[in-house]
Amino acid sequence: MDKTPTIKGIFVNSHVKKVRQEKGEEGVRELEKKFGMKIDFRNFEDIPVREEVHLIECALEILEGRSIPDDKKHFEAGRLHFKNFSQTPFGRIIFSQFKNQFKMLMMNAPNIAGHVFKHVKFYSDDMGPKEVRVTMENNDYPIDHFRGLFQEWMEFSGLKGTVEAQETALNRYVYIIRWL
Repeated sequence: MDKTPTIKGIFVNSHVKKVRQEKGEEGVRELEKKFGMKIDFRNFEDIPVREEVHLIECALEILEGRSIPDDKKHFEAGRLHFKNFSQTPFGRIIFSQFKNQFKMLMMNAPNIAGHVFKHVKFYSDDMGPKEVRVTMENNDYPIDHFRGLFQEWMEFSGLKGTVEAQETALNRYVYIIRWL
């Protein structure tokens, strides 16, 4: 059975929507050209995560109007990913109700991810009053992608802190998220 990590098309479409909002149809045509495939995704279609990663990185460069250095690209793509996710219908529901409950949301990352991904496993562990460990398995994101996503999420929640990332096995990442 295929265990390719996938994400629902509605979340992939959020990246196309952001380009359309900021760069118009010309930006969308540029995104499609840079991406190298059609960018018309059905909302409930399972899109391979590695395709979404490529699309986000293409969108990031179009939105920034420049190439992003390799040592920053994955982190910044993760930040953009969170910003776009927060504007999806699912993201708006979650954040309208729980924006200021960062730890509770981090502890529920497995439940949230269950609505977004297929074949990607998330685990959350309470490490103290202002610290959570999130572990991801079978994921095709570069390790710095979710470091950027969690950093942006923390800042969106009005918190200052750090996100440390470590690969503990092939495609198994551990993130330690601490805030003040």
